[in-house]
Amino acid sequence: MQRRWPIVVATVALSLAPLSARAGEFEGVLHMTTSHADTDMKSAMDWYLKGDKGRMEMSRGEGRTSVMIFDATTRTMQMAMPGQKSYMEFSLAGERGEHLAQTFEHQVVERTGKTETIAGYSCEIWRITDKEQHRLKSHVCVAKGFGKAATFWADPKDARRSSQPGWMKQLAEEGGFAIRSIQYDEAGKESMRMEVTSIDKKSLDAGLFAFPADWAKQDMSAMQERMKAMREQKGQGKADLSKMLEDMKKRKAARRGAGEPAGEAGPQPDMQEIMKQLSEAMKKQQVQPQGGQ
Repeated sequence: MQRRWPIVVATVALSLAPLSARAGEFEGVLHMTTSHADTDMKSAMDWYLKGDKGRMEMSRGEGRTSVMIFDATTRTMQMAMPGQKSYMEFSLAGERGEHLAQTFEHQVVERTGKTETIAGYSCEIWRITDKEQHRLKSHVCVAKGFGKAATFWADPKDARRSSQPGWMKQLAEEGGFAIRSIQYDEAGKESMRMEVTSIDKKSLDAGLFAFPADWAKQDMSAMQERMKAMREQKGQGKADLSKMLEDMKKRKAARRGAGEPAGEAGPQPDMQEIMKQLSEAMKKQQVQPQGGQ
């Protein structure tokens, strides 16, 4: 789950829903599968979309399911703590959005004009390449007409600014969702695929987009602010974060030049800190008496 979470967020980040009613609203369920080239395993994932709310359910095997709820209006994400009658809430504003914006700055997005039909929906293929290495990173097939929940990661005001990439403005005006995403490794081979297999357009109960009232909320925003303050005290502000990312790229390029395996760059240092805190929080929850769901 720790490895999939950043991938899911990054993939859905490319799916920017409409900021006005012009593109229409979608309500229903998107059934997806995720596969990795280095394994024969496939995992199932369902996206429930209703207005500005979204719910993601991901199968983890052995009958377990991870559940996350997104709110595009408050720009928050909630993650269920199975068996503990609690959930963690994260703010997707501030640094989270800034880091995603930095990621976009290093990418070139090209609309190819080529279309396919996936799960009964027409979608356009977009190419995403690394701006510096000119390497193909992914192909996504973007369909139009989905709801605002897909914009949980973004500040609507930012999408309208002239400084934003043209593709972001186009998605904001047209409305879109990546119903297929194919990721490529450095050798140009497919490494991961996420694809919608079927779409059920139907009315959804509002209760799907909130955890039970008696569940305890663990607000992680305070933790995020503490981590930010710690980084600033240590001189690890935005400039140093950019430097760390650049140094990481240089080390990776040096390993390739020396003929060593490049490996995966892994999540940003910021994400590593969050995942570490998540792991510690889950361990604390596990030592407490188990409660029913």
